[in-house]
Amino acid sequence: MLEEKLRQASESSAKQSKRIIYLFVIAGLVVLSMMMAMPYFNSKVFEPAPQQQSTSQKPPAVERFVADQSELREQMMARLQAYEQEVEPAIVEANLKDWNLDKDIELSALKKELISAFGMADYSSALKTMTNLEVLAKQVLTEREAVFSAELSMAKEALKQDQYDEGKLHIQKALSLKKNDPEAMAIEKKLELLPQLLALLKKANIAQIENNAQKEHAALAKAVEIVPDRVDLKQRRDQLSEQIKEIKFSNLINRALLNLKKKQIKSARSNYNRAKSLYANRSELRVLNDAIIKTSVTVDLEQAVGAGKQAIAQDEWSKAQLIYSGALQRHPEDRSIRDGLQLATKLVSLQAALADYLERSERLTSQNIFNAAQERLIQARVFASYSKTLKSQTSQLKALLAQLNVKVSVFVKSDNKTYIQVRGVGKVGFTPGREIQLKPGEYTFEGIRKGYRSKLVQVRLPVGETSFKVEVVCDELI
Repeated sequence: MLEEKLRQASESSAKQSKRIIYLFVIAGLVVLSMMMAMPYFNSKVFEPAPQQQSTSQKPPAVERFVADQSELREQMMARLQAYEQEVEPAIVEANLKDWNLDKDIELSALKKELISAFGMADYSSALKTMTNLEVLAKQVLTEREAVFSAELSMAKEALKQDQYDEGKLHIQKALSLKKNDPEAMAIEKKLELLPQLLALLKKANIAQIENNAQKEHAALAKAVEIVPDRVDLKQRRDQLSEQIKEIKFSNLINRALLNLKKKQIKSARSNYNRAKSLYANRSELRVLNDAIIKTSVTVDLEQAVGAGKQAIAQDEWSKAQLIYSGALQRHPEDRSIRDGLQLATKLVSLQAALADYLERSERLTSQNIFNAAQERLIQARVFASYSKTLKSQTSQLKALLAQLNVKVSVFVKSDNKTYIQVRGVGKVGFTPGREIQLKPGEYTFEGIRKGYRSKLVQVRLPVGETSFKVEVVCDELI
């Protein structure tokens, strides 16, 4: 835009030069006409001037000349102002003293010459000098642009070739011509980071020689952060990323398989999930997952059988029953689980039954319950070898049943007037006192006497007692 303004100013200067020449020609003609008219004016010198003509009025040609001079002055001022506001700052920014001192001196001389001519009201000379100044400024700025472009290009090339010193030299020259140029400033910033970048690239090269993909990738990742526009570095970084990812995937698969050999299902599943996060659709994952499922079933079965056996060894048959019951739902076809559940269920049932007989031994005085207990005792003897608890219960119940067969001597005391009988057992009759034999248990003695209310006496003969006494007398009149 500045060059365009200089061009426009130059064209305007050429037009003004033509106009000045034209004005001088007119002025000459006016002077010549006045000289030719002098005799006429002399003959009329004593004649009074017409009253309608003003004595202060100037000739038209002179007025025209004055007007043209004023216009030249205004144009000169406008061009000088445009130069100082638009062109001269660019000249200052170009730092001519650093790279073209002769042109700097020449521009300063032309500026002084222009100011001098303008101060002497020699607007024609001032305009010519203005034109020369504008042309020279244009040349200087064009030259600056060419030098700047060349230095910037060389700085870019040096940066591309990772040549720090050469690039720094060229970019400093370019910035001396245009200190605020965005592109040059950006190149300078990249060059300042070049030593750090070169150090990272050196690390990456060493890592590549050592075949250390992790180390090389780390160095290149940092390098790409510094120069994100380096396609070659990005491609190598991405290639290493894929390579590292592939290695990590293979390692996770191998670890999972090793976990399965050791029957470490949880660890195998964890490594499987980590591998899947890297490549979700790899065929290795399907094979590994099938192996995990199969091994899980085997391990679960082994653990269930082992836990069941441990519970049995600890004589915890209720726990074993619970373990086998749950395992059978997961492994319905496994015979060992089914057999274990049947045995545990039988033992739990026998232990519960015998415990009930022992805890409520008075029920055994009932013949039906006594017979049922004997039947259970026979079954318990068959399975007593599996359980210490059941074996102990069997011994206790056997002894208890034996005691229930030992009769207790019961002395029945009365008044020899009351008729006594034992309900469900037999008659005692009239007696002042009589000893009878009864098995341990609960009995009801009934006394009957004419004219008196009947009397019932409830008696419980505990197991292990050898003698007992009961009194039955009807002594309440009706």
